Amino acid sequence: MLRLAAYCRVSTDKEEQRLSLENQRSYYSEYARENNFRLVRIYSDEGISGKQMRNRREFLKMIDEGERGGFDILAVKDVSRFARNTCDFLTGVRRLKAAGVDVRFLGTGSSVMTDSEFILTIYAALAQQESENLSKRVIFGKTENARKGRVPNLIYGYDKVDNFTLIVNQNEGYNICKVFSLYTEECLSLTQIAAQFNENRIQTKLGGRWSAKTLSRIIRNPIYVGRLINHKTTTADFISGSRRELPESERFVHLRPELRIVSDEIFERANSILCDTSRGR
Repeated sequence: MLRLAAYCRVSTDKEEQRLSLENQRSYYSEYARENNFRLVRIYSDEGISGKQMRNRREFLKMIDEGERGGFDILAVKDVSRFARNTCDFLTGVRRLKAAGVDVRFLGTGSSVMTDSEFILTIYAALAQQESENLSKRVIFGKTENARKGRVPNLIYGYDKVDNFTLIVNQNEGYNICKVFSLYTEECLSLTQIAAQFNENRIQTKLGGRWSAKTLSRIIRNPIYVGRLINHKTTTADFISGSRRELPESERFVHLRPELRIVSDEIFERANSILCDTSRGR
């Protein structure tokens, strides 16, 4: 009896996607019964994009075990489940076929779509294009929200009310003032301030320990003087997820006086000290 393995993937871990994953598993079990195969393994990646092979642990494990003779047939519901990156698609299929694995992409019902690499490559290219179009829509939506003044999801000194509203957290706001005061008036280094906060068990927004790098980001952030700056970076390549910094002319600056925690004077003084320190003066 031929040994069947199957691969399924959902791109998010939301409840409806988890249900989709369970449906895919049931589908492969039925496919094995109907064709008198022995189902030996179902590989599944949950909450993982199909754009990059290296991020999909189960996918990579499937390729490795297929090359070591772990199964005879691999069934995948459709090309987009296998990969949304044409290069990764061809690499994965060719590695499995070189190991003697019969790779089957199933269309409607339980019919095999095709075994033509040329046709499958076209399907893979279409899946990649669909992913790229989705990425463009997401980028457009984020850009529009940035233009309207969307606030950060998590930032020390504030509590988020909704996507466009923050309110000052009084306790955290006090600590922000303390950071600037210790740095500009008492001439403590960022490392010393971090040590003091940690010793006094003052936690970061995520409940962690302070570091000089975290404090440096606070000092550089103009939100503490009531200037919200959005659209600082954008996606450079949707497949790799790499980002590039945007020039100041493309950024969106929103004046939000209700978010001010420190004065312009102390903010500029702190940044001047930080700049001089980074230059080794």
